[in-house]
Amino acid sequence: MRRVAVLAASARELAPVRAGLKAIRSGRLGSFPHEVGRSDAVEMHLLNTGIGFQAALVGAEAVLSAFTVDAVVSTGYVGALGSAGLGDVIVGTDVLDWTTEGTRTSFPCDSALLALARETAARARVGWSEGPVVTVANVVCKADEKQELARASGAVAVDLESAAIARAAHVVGVPFLLVRAVSDCADEDLPMDFNLWLSPWGRVQGVAHLLRRPSIIRSLLRMRRHVEYGSQNLARFFAALVASLDRTWAPACPSPVAMGTR
Repeated sequence: MRRVAVLAASARELAPVRAGLKAIRSGRLGSFPHEVGRSDAVEMHLLNTGIGFQAALVGAEAVLSAFTVDAVVSTGYVGALGSAGLGDVIVGTDVLDWTTEGTRTSFPCDSALLALARETAARARVGWSEGPVVTVANVVCKADEKQELARASGAVAVDLESAAIARAAHVVGVPFLLVRAVSDCADEDLPMDFNLWLSPWGRVQGVAHLLRRPSIIRSLLRMRRHVEYGSQNLARFFAALVASLDRTWAPACPSPVAMGTR
Protein backbone atom coordinates (compact mmCIF):
# COMPACT_ATOMS: atom_id res chain seq x y z
CA MET A 1 0.00 0.00 0.00
CA ARG A 2 1.33 3.43 -0.93
CA ARG A 3 1.83 6.04 1.81
CA VAL A 4 1.31 9.79 1.68
CA ALA A 5 2.16 12.16 4.54
CA VAL A 6 -0.01 15.28 4.79
CA LEU A 7 1.18 18.00 7.15
CA ALA A 8 -0.55 21.14 8.39
CA ALA A 9 -0.19 23.61 11.23
CA SER A 10 -3.46 22.71 12.98
CA ALA A 11 -6.17 20.08 13.29
CA ARG A 12 -8.61 22.46 11.53
CA GLU A 13 -6.33 22.53 8.49
CA LEU A 14 -6.18 18.73 8.37
CA ALA A 15 -9.96 18.30 8.63
CA PRO A 16 -10.56 18.54 4.84
CA VAL A 17 -8.15 15.65 4.26
CA ARG A 18 -9.60 13.58 7.10
CA ALA A 19 -13.13 13.93 5.72
CA GLY A 20 -12.40 11.74 2.70
CA LEU A 21 -10.70 8.89 4.54
CA LYS A 22 -11.89 5.85 6.43
CA ALA A 23 -10.65 3.86 9.41
CA ILE A 24 -9.02 6.87 11.07
CA ARG A 25 -6.59 5.92 13.83
CA SER A 26 -5.38 8.65 16.19
CA GLY A 27 -2.21 8.76 18.24
CA ARG A 28 1.01 10.67 18.57
CA LEU A 29 4.30 10.71 16.74
CA GLY A 30 6.67 12.03 19.38
CA SER A 31 5.11 15.30 20.49
CA PHE A 32 2.89 15.65 17.40
CA PRO A 33 -0.76 14.63 17.02
CA HIS A 34 -0.75 11.94 14.33
CA GLU A 35 -3.65 10.29 12.51
CA VAL A 36 -3.60 7.45 10.01
CA GLY A 37 -6.46 7.00 7.56
CA ARG A 38 -6.94 4.80 4.54
CA SER A 39 -8.57 4.85 1.18
CA ASP A 40 -8.73 1.77 -1.02
CA ALA A 41 -5.06 1.82 -2.00
CA VAL A 42 -3.39 4.63 -0.05
CA GLU A 43 -2.45 5.06 3.60
CA MET A 44 -2.54 8.73 4.62
CA HIS A 45 -0.50 9.97 7.57
CA LEU A 46 -1.86 13.28 8.89
CA LEU A 47 0.48 15.28 11.13
CA ASN A 48 -0.46 18.40 13.06
CA THR A 49 2.90 20.20 13.26
CA GLY A 50 1.96 23.45 14.96
CA ILE A 51 2.53 26.92 13.54
CA GLY A 52 5.72 28.19 11.96
CA PHE A 53 8.83 27.07 10.12
CA GLN A 54 10.66 25.35 12.96
CA ALA A 55 7.64 23.38 14.18
CA ALA A 56 6.89 22.26 10.62
CA LEU A 57 10.50 21.25 10.01
CA VAL A 58 10.68 19.12 13.15
CA GLY A 59 7.30 17.55 12.35
CA ALA A 60 8.27 16.75 8.77
CA GLU A 61 11.58 15.23 9.85
CA ALA A 62 9.73 13.14 12.45
CA VAL A 63 7.26 11.61 10.00
CA LEU A 64 9.95 11.04 7.36
CA SER A 65 12.14 9.32 9.93
CA ALA A 66 9.34 7.11 11.19
CA PHE A 67 7.83 6.01 7.85
CA THR A 68 8.78 5.44 4.26
CA VAL A 69 6.35 7.55 2.24
CA ASP A 70 5.77 8.04 -1.47
CA ALA A 71 4.83 11.72 -1.24
CA VAL A 72 4.63 14.62 1.22
CA VAL A 73 1.87 17.23 0.99
CA SER A 74 1.74 20.60 2.73
CA THR A 75 -1.83 21.84 3.25
CA GLY A 76 -3.81 24.41 5.21
CA TYR A 77 -4.35 28.10 4.48
CA VAL A 78 -2.40 30.81 2.69
CA GLY A 79 -2.63 34.54 2.27
CA ALA A 80 -3.07 35.52 -1.37
CA LEU A 81 -0.41 37.74 -2.92
CA GLY A 82 -1.97 37.77 -6.38
CA SER A 83 -5.48 37.68 -7.83
CA ALA A 84 -6.70 34.48 -6.11
CA GLY A 85 -10.05 34.86 -4.39
CA LEU A 86 -11.19 33.83 -0.94
CA GLY A 87 -11.39 30.07 -0.60
CA ASP A 88 -9.57 29.40 -3.87
CA VAL A 89 -7.21 26.44 -3.90
CA ILE A 90 -3.55 27.26 -4.52
CA VAL A 91 -1.38 24.58 -6.10
CA GLY A 92 2.27 25.44 -5.51
CA THR A 93 4.74 25.12 -8.37
CA ASP A 94 7.70 26.09 -6.18
CA VAL A 95 8.18 26.94 -2.52
CA LEU A 96 10.46 29.84 -1.63
CA ASP A 97 12.14 29.94 1.77
CA TRP A 98 12.32 33.60 2.82
CA THR A 99 12.36 32.95 6.54
CA THR A 100 15.98 34.06 7.01
CA GLU A 101 17.18 37.51 6.01
CA GLY A 102 19.61 37.35 3.12
CA THR A 103 19.10 33.63 2.41
CA ARG A 104 16.75 32.65 -0.40
CA THR A 105 16.13 28.99 -1.25
CA SER A 106 13.64 27.51 -3.69
CA PHE A 107 12.19 23.99 -3.69
CA PRO A 108 10.28 22.81 -6.79
CA CYS A 109 7.14 20.77 -6.34
CA ASP A 110 7.13 17.35 -7.98
CA SER A 111 6.11 17.54 -11.65
CA ALA A 112 4.06 14.32 -11.63
CA LEU A 113 2.18 15.36 -8.50
CA LEU A 114 1.63 18.83 -10.00
CA ALA A 115 0.05 17.30 -13.09
CA LEU A 116 -2.19 15.17 -10.90
CA ALA A 117 -3.13 18.20 -8.76
CA ARG A 118 -4.10 20.23 -11.82
CA GLU A 119 -6.31 17.43 -13.09
CA THR A 120 -7.79 16.97 -9.62
CA ALA A 121 -8.60 20.67 -9.15
CA ALA A 122 -10.41 20.77 -12.49
CA ARG A 123 -12.38 17.62 -11.70
CA ALA A 124 -13.27 18.84 -8.20
CA ARG A 125 -14.68 22.03 -9.73
CA VAL A 126 -13.09 24.39 -7.28
CA GLY A 127 -11.63 27.79 -8.01
CA TRP A 128 -7.89 27.35 -8.18
CA SER A 129 -4.64 28.78 -9.47
CA GLU A 130 -0.99 27.83 -9.37
CA GLY A 131 2.37 29.50 -8.88
CA PRO A 132 5.22 29.94 -6.44
CA VAL A 133 4.40 30.17 -2.72
CA VAL A 134 6.71 32.01 -0.33
CA THR A 135 7.24 30.98 3.28
CA VAL A 136 8.11 33.77 5.72
CA ALA A 137 8.88 33.97 9.42
CA ASN A 138 5.96 36.18 10.48
CA VAL A 139 2.32 36.61 9.50
CA VAL A 140 1.95 39.28 6.80
CA CYS A 141 -0.97 41.34 8.09
CA LYS A 142 -1.16 44.49 5.96
CA ALA A 143 -2.22 44.75 2.33
CA ASP A 144 0.73 46.98 1.44
CA GLU A 145 3.12 44.43 2.98
CA LYS A 146 1.53 41.65 0.92
CA GLN A 147 1.85 43.69 -2.26
CA GLU A 148 5.51 44.46 -1.57
CA LEU A 149 6.20 40.78 -0.86
CA ALA A 150 4.47 39.83 -4.12
CA ARG A 151 6.65 42.25 -6.09
CA ALA A 152 9.85 41.09 -4.40
CA SER A 153 9.22 37.34 -4.53
CA GLY A 154 6.99 36.78 -7.56
CA ALA A 155 4.89 34.46 -5.38
CA VAL A 156 1.12 34.09 -5.63
CA ALA A 157 0.62 33.25 -1.93
CA VAL A 158 2.36 33.28 1.44
CA ASP A 159 2.45 30.93 4.43
CA LEU A 160 4.58 30.05 7.47
CA GLU A 161 5.34 26.33 7.04
CA SER A 162 5.58 24.98 3.49
CA ALA A 163 9.27 25.69 2.88
CA ALA A 164 10.19 23.71 6.00
CA ILE A 165 8.15 20.71 4.83
CA ALA A 166 9.56 21.00 1.32
CA ARG A 167 13.11 21.19 2.70
CA ALA A 168 12.67 18.01 4.78
CA ALA A 169 11.17 16.16 1.79
CA HIS A 170 14.00 17.36 -0.47
CA VAL A 171 16.68 16.08 1.92
CA VAL A 172 15.40 12.50 1.69
CA GLY A 173 14.29 12.68 -1.95
CA VAL A 174 10.54 12.33 -1.41
CA PRO A 175 8.20 14.02 -3.95
CA PHE A 176 6.56 17.14 -2.51
CA LEU A 177 3.27 18.90 -3.25
CA LEU A 178 1.67 22.05 -1.84
CA VAL A 179 -2.12 22.43 -1.86
CA ARG A 180 -3.64 25.17 0.29
CA ALA A 181 -6.68 27.45 0.34
CA VAL A 182 -6.80 31.25 0.44
CA SER A 183 -7.90 32.69 3.79
CA ASP A 184 -7.30 36.38 2.97
CA CYS A 185 -6.92 38.34 -0.26
CA ALA A 186 -3.93 40.39 -1.35
CA ASP A 187 -5.75 43.72 -1.09
CA GLU A 188 -7.08 43.34 2.47
CA ASP A 189 -5.59 43.88 5.92
CA LEU A 190 -6.02 41.12 8.46
CA PRO A 191 -8.37 42.00 11.36
CA MET A 192 -5.48 42.14 13.83
CA ASP A 193 -1.77 41.43 14.14
CA PHE A 194 -1.82 37.64 14.43
CA ASN A 195 1.88 37.66 15.32
CA LEU A 196 0.72 38.59 18.83
CA TRP A 197 -0.56 35.03 19.26
CA LEU A 198 2.76 33.53 18.18
CA SER A 199 4.97 35.41 20.61
CA PRO A 200 5.81 34.39 24.20
CA TRP A 201 2.67 34.87 26.29
CA GLY A 202 0.91 35.23 22.95
CA ARG A 203 -2.50 34.02 24.14
CA VAL A 204 -2.49 36.58 26.96
CA GLN A 205 -1.46 39.38 24.61
CA GLY A 206 -4.02 38.36 22.00
CA VAL A 207 -6.89 38.22 24.48
CA ALA A 208 -5.86 41.57 25.96
CA HIS A 209 -5.86 43.11 22.49
CA LEU A 210 -9.37 41.79 21.82
CA LEU A 211 -10.62 43.13 25.14
CA ARG A 212 -9.30 46.57 24.25
CA ARG A 213 -10.85 46.43 20.78
CA PRO A 214 -13.93 44.17 20.87
CA SER A 215 -15.03 45.42 17.42
CA ILE A 216 -12.32 43.16 15.97
CA ILE A 217 -14.36 40.10 16.93
CA ARG A 218 -16.86 40.75 14.12
CA SER A 219 -14.03 40.86 11.58
CA LEU A 220 -12.56 37.67 13.02
CA LEU A 221 -15.90 35.90 12.65
CA ARG A 222 -16.09 37.04 9.03
CA MET A 223 -12.59 35.70 8.43
CA ARG A 224 -13.62 32.42 10.01
CA ARG A 225 -16.40 32.10 7.43
CA HIS A 226 -13.82 32.68 4.70
CA VAL A 227 -11.64 29.95 6.18
CA GLU A 228 -14.60 27.56 6.32
CA TYR A 229 -15.25 28.19 2.62
CA GLY A 230 -11.61 27.37 1.89
CA SER A 231 -11.92 24.20 3.95
CA GLN A 232 -14.93 23.10 1.87
CA ASN A 233 -12.94 23.56 -1.33
CA LEU A 234 -9.97 21.68 0.11
CA ALA A 235 -12.28 18.83 1.16
CA ARG A 236 -13.60 18.58 -2.40
CA PHE A 237 -10.07 18.70 -3.76
CA PHE A 238 -8.73 16.01 -1.43
CA ALA A 239 -11.72 13.72 -2.00
CA ALA A 240 -11.00 13.88 -5.72
CA LEU A 241 -7.26 13.50 -5.14
CA VAL A 242 -7.67 10.37 -3.01
CA ALA A 243 -9.92 8.86 -5.69
CA SER A 244 -7.23 9.56 -8.30
CA LEU A 245 -4.51 8.07 -6.13
CA ASP A 246 -6.60 4.93 -5.68
CA ARG A 247 -7.17 4.52 -9.42
CA THR A 248 -4.11 5.67 -11.24
CA TRP A 249 -1.21 7.01 -9.20
CA ALA A 250 2.06 5.15 -9.01
CA PRO A 251 5.26 6.75 -7.71
CA ALA A 252 7.92 7.36 -10.34
CA CYS A 253 10.43 5.32 -8.33
CA PRO A 254 10.43 3.15 -5.18
CA SER A 255 10.09 5.04 -1.93
CA PRO A 256 13.46 6.26 -0.64
CA VAL A 257 14.68 4.86 2.63
CA ALA A 258 15.01 7.49 5.33
CA MET A 259 16.28 7.11 8.86
CA GLY A 260 14.39 5.27 11.56
CA THR A 261 11.96 2.41 11.97
CA ARG A 262 9.29 1.60 9.39
